[in-house]
Amino acid sequence: MVGMGYAEGADGAGRGRMLRVTNLDKVLYPATGTTKGEVIDYVTRIASVMIPHLTGRPVTRKRWPDGVGTAENPGKSFFTKDLERGTPEWIHRMPIEHATGVKEYPLADDLPTLVHLAQMAALELHVPQWRFQADGGRRPPDRLVLDLDPGPGAGLTECAEVARLVREILAGMGLDPVPVTSGSKGIHLYAALPGTQTSEEVAAVAKALAQALEADHPDLVVSSMKRALREGKVLLDWSQNNGSKTTVAPYSLRGRLEPWVAAPRTWEELDDPDLRQLLFAEVLERVEDSGDPMAALGFHAGGRGADSGPLAAYIAKRTAGRTPEPVPADAHPEVALPPGELPRFVVQEHHATRLHWDLRLERDGVLVSWAVPRGIPETATRNNLAIMTEDHPLEYAEFAGTIPKGQYGAGTMTIWDEGRYELEKWRDDEVIFTLEGQPGGPLGRVRLALIRTQGEGEKSQWLLHRMKSDPSTRLRGLPRAPPARRRARRGIRAGRWTAASADAQHTRDSGPGACSLEALGGRWRGLGGDEVGRYACARRLGRLPAAVAGAHRKRRHREVP
Repeated sequence: MVGMGYAEGADGAGRGRMLRVTNLDKVLYPATGTTKGEVIDYVTRIASVMIPHLTGRPVTRKRWPDGVGTAENPGKSFFTKDLERGTPEWIHRMPIEHATGVKEYPLADDLPTLVHLAQMAALELHVPQWRFQADGGRRPPDRLVLDLDPGPGAGLTECAEVARLVREILAGMGLDPVPVTSGSKGIHLYAALPGTQTSEEVAAVAKALAQALEADHPDLVVSSMKRALREGKVLLDWSQNNGSKTTVAPYSLRGRLEPWVAAPRTWEELDDPDLRQLLFAEVLERVEDSGDPMAALGFHAGGRGADSGPLAAYIAKRTAGRTPEPVPADAHPEVALPPGELPRFVVQEHHATRLHWDLRLERDGVLVSWAVPRGIPETATRNNLAIMTEDHPLEYAEFAGTIPKGQYGAGTMTIWDEGRYELEKWRDDEVIFTLEGQPGGPLGRVRLALIRTQGEGEKSQWLLHRMKSDPSTRLRGLPRAPPARRRARRGIRAGRWTAASADAQHTRDSGPGACSLEALGGRWRGLGGDEVGRYACARRLGRLPAAVAGAHRKRRHREVP
C-alpha cells in the first residue's frame, strides 16, 4: 500500500512547517521489516539529542530510496551533497564552493528538516567537525574525531582496547573523549576542542597520535589506509579531521542490514566483553533513561554554541550584566514543556520609547513573541496590529523590571497577565489559541487569532483578532499549575505522541498507507485516512512505534478522547 499524508512540524524557532510524507509503510530494512514511517518516528523522537551535534554543520546525505536490501541483494545507495530539486524553501542551507561549482548543503538544525531527510530515505547523515559562521565562513573545528575501524580478524573488542589507549593519550593533552559505537563495525572517539586550531592543524595532531600508537603497538594499531596492512589490526583513521571530510553524525541511522545507530556510549560499556552495536529502539530507550552521554560536545558546550539557534537574535541584542533581563549563554534552549502541562503565556506591559504590550507564547522551549502597540483587543470588532519580535528565553515569562538607558528595549516592564493557553492551530501565517489569565486578572479567558499579513519572521506584521466564540469551560478542565515563577522546568523531551482510533485494530485495509501525520512542535497526531479503516496511531516516548508499523501487521491501539 502506498501511503500519503501531510505533516506539520515546528522548527527551532517555533514556526509551523508543512511537510509531505509518503509511502510510510515502505520497508527500508527488510531484515527487520522496519518501514519508512518507523524511520521518521525515530528521527522525531531522537531529534532533541541529535540536533545539538548537527546544528551549524553542512549535511552530506547517503540515501537508500528503495531500502538497504538484503545480504544477497543489497539496495542501491548514493551520496548527495547539493540540495535536491523541490527541497522546501524553509530548510536552512549554506553554500560550499567545489571544483565543479557551488553546492548548497542543508543544515539539519530543526525537527522538520530531519523529518524531510527521513522522507527522502537519507538514512545516514554525515557532517564535518566544523560549523558555519553566521556570515557563511567556517569556524575552526570544535571537535576532534578518530575512527577506529577493525580489519579482517579484528572486532569491537580490539577497537575498545585501542580506544582506551587513545583515551590515555588524549587525557594527557587535557582532552576527555567520548566513545561512539559507529553502527557499522567500529568505534568513533570524539573530543571537544577550544576552536583555536585549523582543520589542518587538528588533522596533523591526530595523525601524529595514530603513528605514535602504531609504533608502540604494531600488532594492534595501523595508521595507514592500505588494506594489506590491516589484517587482525585496528585502523586508527585520523584523516576525518580534514576540513573536506565528514563522519557519520552521532545518533544517525546506518544503512546496514538492520537499523543500527551511531550511538554515544560510556567508557564503562566499552569494558563489556559482549559490547555490540545498538539498534534504534535500544538507543531511544537509553536516551529516555539516561540522556545523551555526548551532551557536553553539543551546542551547549562552552564557546561552541551555534549562531543559528532560536535565541541567537535575542542574545545578540543584549549584554549579560548590563541588563536585568535573563541572557542565556547559548542560542539553543534546553527547557521543554513537561508532559501533561499546557504551555505558558505572558502579556507584559512595556513602557519603552512608546508604550506597548508584548504577547509571548511558549513554544518548543522559547517564548515566541509579538509586540502589540494597542494591547489585547477588547472586542471581536477590533483587530490590533502585532509585530513579531525575536524569540525570548522561557525565563523571560517571569521578568519584570527596568531596562537601563542605552540597552535594547530600555524602559520599565511589568507583567500585565500570565497563565496557560490551549493551542488550536499553529501555521506559518495563522495561530489560533485560547488564553486564560490569573484569577481576577485583567485578561480573563479569551480566544484569539494571530494572522500574518506582511513579511516573514522577525518584524513581520500580524493582525491580533479576538474571536467571537469563547469556550465557556476552563482549559480542558485541567487544574491550574502554580505560576511559572514557582516552578522549575528542566529536561529535554524528544516528543510526545497522542493517539485516537475509530477501530480497535488496523488491518490490510487500514494500514499506515491510510494515515496522514500532523506534527505540532514535536507532538504528532495521526489522522485517519478512510471511512472504514480510519485510525490514528501514535505513541509516547519509550513505547514501540505503533503508528508506523507495517501494513500487514495487526496491532491494538489505545483510544484517546
